[in-house]
Amino acid sequence: MTWRRLFRLAFAAALIGSRASAHIGSPAVVFDGAAGPYAVRVIILPPPVIPGRAEINVRLLGDENEPVKVTVLPVNWRAGLKGAPPPDAATPVPGEPALRHGELWLMGPGSYSVHVTVEGARGRGTAIVPVVAQATQRLDMPAALGVLLAILGLLLFFAAVTLMGLGTQESILPPGAPFAAAQRRRGYLTMAIAAILLGAGIYGGKRWWDAVDRNYRSNEIYRPNPLAATVRQAGDTRVLHLEVGRGGNFFRGRLLLIPDHGKLMHLFMIREPQLDAMAHLHPVRSGPRAFEVAVPPLPDGHYRLYADITYETGYAATLTTAVDLNAAAGFPTATAAPTRDPDDAWSVAEPAASPAAGPRLVLAGRPVLRAGEDVSLGFAVQDEAGGPVDLEPYMGMLGHAAIRRSDGTVFAHVHPVGTISMAAQDYFAAQAAGGQAPMDHRMHLHHGGTGNAVSFPYLFPQPGEYRMWVQTKVAGKVITGVFDFTVAPGN
Repeated sequence: MTWRRLFRLAFAAALIGSRASAHIGSPAVVFDGAAGPYAVRVIILPPPVIPGRAEINVRLLGDENEPVKVTVLPVNWRAGLKGAPPPDAATPVPGEPALRHGELWLMGPGSYSVHVTVEGARGRGTAIVPVVAQATQRLDMPAALGVLLAILGLLLFFAAVTLMGLGTQESILPPGAPFAAAQRRRGYLTMAIAAILLGAGIYGGKRWWDAVDRNYRSNEIYRPNPLAATVRQAGDTRVLHLEVGRGGNFFRGRLLLIPDHGKLMHLFMIREPQLDAMAHLHPVRSGPRAFEVAVPPLPDGHYRLYADITYETGYAATLTTAVDLNAAAGFPTATAAPTRDPDDAWSVAEPAASPAAGPRLVLAGRPVLRAGEDVSLGFAVQDEAGGPVDLEPYMGMLGHAAIRRSDGTVFAHVHPVGTISMAAQDYFAAQAAGGQAPMDHRMHLHHGGTGNAVSFPYLFPQPGEYRMWVQTKVAGKVITGVFDFTVAPGN
């Protein structure tokens, strides 16, 4: 079995039950960046159960034949580097000189950083990749294995009872002594007592296991905090009110968040089922667990909401709910509309629609997309004559993108550096440095593009039809490109 086949099998296992996670239905963590002088792409497949082993794949993006040593180290947010185990070596994959593979145990739920260290002739460098570890499913025992274990268990039970009975019968007789009825009765009594005691032990063990299983189902399998959405009317502006509930199995207390790109929440509104309207908004806090944002001039309809937040522990999550926008609904009145964030952007367009006057985004090349294979999706900004137009930073990056499968089972917020939360990365970088450091995205500006081009690394988790919204900034204005992709099944 080739490494590609093993990689896809592991990915498929991680995908099952992964809908409730940071991103939706997209468990792979993808990072494009630098480990010191070495350009790397890191793909991490978190385990679907905790404790479990995470699959780590490190691709060297420079000279694939350069001899380097790659190590990987999981660091829990509570323990830090001082409480971390020794790093493990990521070994070369046969037939893929630029690829290194490793496996790491994540022993408890929560946020981790994986330190990927590359060491070679050009020196030594480390990339810090944040990972969320959470149980997303309960593994069932295969029926055949269950039957086999039950048969073996019965054999052990009867063998143990029989041995205890024999131990009080023939084993205590001198050699050649006759076997009396009293000894036989003593043996039967011992077997009865042994059966009762062993049965009680098995019953107690079964009750203990059922309690552990109930606790796992109720408290260990990840459920995100619920998100409630209501719409109010303030003059001519619709105001979206969001309330983060306490029903999830994590973060039931105070909602302590850290900003990502300077925003506590990144909210995506996508109209269903048409997928023709999308807004990328940044609600402001209006209460301990409440946020509000002015709804842009979107058409009426049913909208799916995706809210990206990062807790102060570096734990990134995507909360989701739905809301209906209807001009004739008669929304309750709001006292005032919040000020619109200058980075808010929205689009009402189809991929086949004629672009409006001005710069536009075009797809660079024709990428071959297969489920379970990482790819770089490249785009360029052109003017009406097809000439290049230089990009400007948009919230610290050359671009932002949202990817959604047509049926809503997959959603991901992607940057040129990948799918990671950069707020979480900054948190872990500051932790590793022994102190708090201000967020600085200048290091990310040249990742994934230069001039008028930008690219996004991603790994499509499932085959099917996808829509991608790409947002860049030109001359102080955010432009949005809409693209459709068909992802084929993996080989």
